[in-house]
Amino acid sequence: MTQKLLGFIVAGLMMLLTACAVSPPVPGTRLAVGADLSIGIDIPSEKWLVAAEAPAFLVEEMAEHVAHDLEAQGREADSATIERAVAKRMAANEHFVYNPVSGAHMEIDFSPLAPGAVPPSRGLVADSARYAADSLGSEEGVSALAYEIDRMRVHGADYAYGLQASFLKHDVPTRFYGLIGFADASWFFIYYTDAGADGDDYPQAMQMIRSVQVVRGERR
Repeated sequence: MTQKLLGFIVAGLMMLLTACAVSPPVPGTRLAVGADLSIGIDIPSEKWLVAAEAPAFLVEEMAEHVAHDLEAQGREADSATIERAVAKRMAANEHFVYNPVSGAHMEIDFSPLAPGAVPPSRGLVADSARYAADSLGSEEGVSALAYEIDRMRVHGADYAYGLQASFLKHDVPTRFYGLIGFADASWFFIYYTDAGADGDDYPQAMQMIRSVQVVRGERR
């Protein structure tokens, strides 16, 4: 093989790799999360629903969680207080992806930086993933927590980390995956929870996580 031919082959491979890096697959679904900012995600089957409002089963679950929190703080857990707290927490999420039969669900939250705030470093984003793990372990009813945190590549994001965890929630084996990152002056938190009611849920959820892109410009 001549040196000239080898040079052409190397150049061609470099161009191919560059094209693949710059142009990821077009996402099957695009969800607006801010002004001129969307998340691209592939939904693997029709059993998953996408909504801007939390499904009823998740609202009920959160209400129970809030009630326990208020009681632990010595505060009155009346229905009005619980309803306000649940509404505030759920409003932080722009979208929910969920299986209405099994109860597996993914919450998508993009939170813009406050005006004048300094963007986080990679280390701070990694710390946020560790804080999320600590918070998970401190939730009422959670025991036997085991987790791993890994650096992730998300197209369009400055930094991203994945938090993979398993634990018992009121003695029910549960799996969690959190994708935590920063992109376009916004923190993003994509949290998935699965209590194992459908064996296909978790693999399909990981397909969705791996497909996530942050897309600027065109919105749907």
